[in-house]
Amino acid sequence: MTTKKANAKRLAIYLLIVFAFSILLIILRKPISSSETFYFFIAELFCASPAVASLITRTVTKEGFRDMKLHLNLSRNFRWYLLAFALPLICFSASKLIPIIISGHSDWLSGFTFGNILAVILMLAAQSAVSSVSLLGEELGWRGYMNQKMEPLLGTVGTCLFGGVVWGLWHFPIDIANYLEGYGTLSNSLETAFGRLILLVCFGVFLMWLTKKTNSVFPAVVAHFMFNMSQTALMSLLSQGNIPENADLGMIASVFEYVTMILLAVGFMTLLLYERKKAPKTP
Repeated sequence: MTTKKANAKRLAIYLLIVFAFSILLIILRKPISSSETFYFFIAELFCASPAVASLITRTVTKEGFRDMKLHLNLSRNFRWYLLAFALPLICFSASKLIPIIISGHSDWLSGFTFGNILAVILMLAAQSAVSSVSLLGEELGWRGYMNQKMEPLLGTVGTCLFGGVVWGLWHFPIDIANYLEGYGTLSNSLETAFGRLILLVCFGVFLMWLTKKTNSVFPAVVAHFMFNMSQTALMSLLSQGNIPENADLGMIASVFEYVTMILLAVGFMTLLLYERKKAPKTP
């Protein structure tokens, strides 16, 4: 079997397994909603399913467990860990704060004092050192396995685009399960899913670059944690400001949320292509 055929087979098995886990959220939605213990168990299983799927695929295909990118490489890559921590926070800060400032509502930002900002950064740093480990279950599968199998088949651009779509669609049963249980409308669920899809495609480019740059999934784990937590941290600071209850920036807020991530994707896609071009050719 050629390398491409082997990669395609392994990728197909991996995706079949990981989406089977995802569909469990729909099948088991009733017991999940009625039991906190069962909800916790299924939620943890869902988060770990990309790693589980990669391990099962490695076993079934007799690929083995080499090159799982489970090395910290901390001393040589500390600056990239800092980038993984800081860049999502900077991007989300820009997407939330710039619309407020250019709309002439700087007075809303009174919660952004030096002390408050420092406290949030220290809190995120402490949490990222511990809590982000739970995201290893995702990154071991997506960046540590799927992207490796996908890139020889689809190239760098195709892997970033298609891989991001796959990552986004994997979350889709969450929205459908919530809708089926009566939380929100179908249109709201689809809007949420589509918006997440765009963000994950864009942010996945950065995660792929981090993994290739450091040959480790751990910087992507940190960045993934910050992707999840930066918005919550920013909203906690905003809530301490003078924002009116009926405040709404309308379209401008949505535009900046996506524009910031698109610029991030374009920048790191350029770096990925440049670094691939200058890499020595293998015979």
